[in-house]
Amino acid sequence: MSPSPPQCGLTLPELLMGLGLGLVVIAAGISAYGSSQHTWAAMAAADAVHANARMALRNLREQTHMAGAAYLRDNGSQDDLITVALSPAEETGQAALAGVEGSPYVKSITLGHWHALDPVDCQGNTSSTQTTVRSHYKLNTHQELTCKDLNLNGSTYQALAEGVEDFQLRYAEANPNNHTIQWKTANQVSHMSQVLAIEVCLRVASITPVHNAQPHADQQGCQGEALAADGRVRRVFKSVMTLHNRLGLMP
Repeated sequence: MSPSPPQCGLTLPELLMGLGLGLVVIAAGISAYGSSQHTWAAMAAADAVHANARMALRNLREQTHMAGAAYLRDNGSQDDLITVALSPAEETGQAALAGVEGSPYVKSITLGHWHALDPVDCQGNTSSTQTTVRSHYKLNTHQELTCKDLNLNGSTYQALAEGVEDFQLRYAEANPNNHTIQWKTANQVSHMSQVLAIEVCLRVASITPVHNAQPHADQQGCQGEALAADGRVRRVFKSVMTLHNRLGLMP
């Protein structure tokens, strides 16, 4: 009778060591997955903040560039020659630019342009029968930047961007007496017709907190304030927008 072959296997210490190593690998995988989830959430929140700011600033920039701009129009001539006339830059009593200074929910800006130049207001409406479009922007109590056409009957304020915690405006006013340009708030401007550009500052926050999201020590808000450390992703956006119809108006 031939001897039976020796049995092969793992000892108890070897099994325990293998189990321990397996648990370490699983724990490392879970930790890496959790970290990647937090990173993804932070990136998604930052992307949403930037998207909101881009939407609001693009809308304001489009309306600012058209504010008070002239346009070419047919002068109604009945002869064989086709002639056109240049419209006046602004309609009397319908200022191309108006601003109100005050608390966050009082501060506002109005940008007006000829309906014939472009019938689209800040909400994308084209149904106004008025000669001018007057887009009015302000914050509401839900941290939304809103706007509406003041000349459109029945129009209500609609949100352009959410998570907007602060909305600051400054106006670059030309002074023909001393040949300077000075940045001012709305209540400091002497003549809105002398304003060449506006500066818009938005402080935008993510809607929900993000794990371990903290502001950088050097980051400040639109008014130089420290940013809150409540886990929300915050960004501050500044943009200077020129009024194209006043490019030739220099001090």
